[in-house]
Amino acid sequence: MKRTYSLFFASFLFLSSSPFITSWGQSKPQAVTTTAPVSLSMEGTIVDDATREPITGATISVKNQSGTFSDKQRTGQDGTYRLILSKNEAYHLSVVANGYEPYDQESAPTSAYTNRISKLISLYRLGSKPVAATTSPVVSASSSPKPAKTEPAQTASSTSSNTSTPPVTLPTVAVTSNRSAGSSVPPPTERLTPPKTLDAKVTYTPPLVVAPKGKATQLRALQFVQSKSELLPDAQPMLEQVLQFMQQHPTAEIELAGHTDNQGDFDKNVELSKERVEVVKAYLVQSGILASRITTRGYGPTRPIANNNSEATRKLNRRVEMIVLKQ
Repeated sequence: MKRTYSLFFASFLFLSSSPFITSWGQSKPQAVTTTAPVSLSMEGTIVDDATREPITGATISVKNQSGTFSDKQRTGQDGTYRLILSKNEAYHLSVVANGYEPYDQESAPTSAYTNRISKLISLYRLGSKPVAATTSPVVSASSSPKPAKTEPAQTASSTSSNTSTPPVTLPTVAVTSNRSAGSSVPPPTERLTPPKTLDAKVTYTPPLVVAPKGKATQLRALQFVQSKSELLPDAQPMLEQVLQFMQQHPTAEIELAGHTDNQGDFDKNVELSKERVEVVKAYLVQSGILASRITTRGYGPTRPIANNNSEATRKLNRRVEMIVLKQ
């Protein structure tokens, strides 16, 4: 009998000290809290607006609202930077580089949980900054309406409600691809426009500044449908600028070089880069430029101008370049 009581008492002590019994009566659900990041990073590349090449030695700094420096950095050969900003505060970003116009911008994170900002910064060389890029019309709600001005005709895709976008006047280009077989003069008022495969707003295309003979001029505004050789509608102004250059320099000969990033199959990238510059050449030839004046080459990913570690730098490698071979 005593032995039975002893076993019962030992069992009671064992169960009462069990963590399962203790936690079963006392445990409470733990609240899961999410805290906003105390800092965020801004990273990207600083490039020349005309050549789109990275700028070495540019000084980029960021200040908070009180004027205190949050971070400051000097770019290396690839033009990249990475700054650490204070938590969710408005900031003032400034960039200075030798031979370039200063860059200043006020901004702030759009979300309390933003922890990374990617930004490509383009700098204009001294004296080359377009007026339209720095000023935008200010419309007062109380101002009386002014008489409408007559503007040149634009394509349907060029209509935009954004009043800050500077108007782009596009020269008329004759189309020879729609001519009859016996006609030698193209219709004077038609234009050859790239296929409108995607909806697009008007984007400002800076004037074409052609590099000296043998140097590459980056035609950044020549954008294509992803992974295809179809030009986007926004490429039209740059196409017409290249055409105008060839018309104004009747003895000039050029090379059009296509480049891609390193994403995807190597051989397909080389083929795609070749197809894209052939599309540009076809436009020029259809507009009256001799095919013998234009050489095309597709280099694929073999000649990058920036690293391929991020999308911000990869898109610098996706480009079409024009090189004047003969003036």
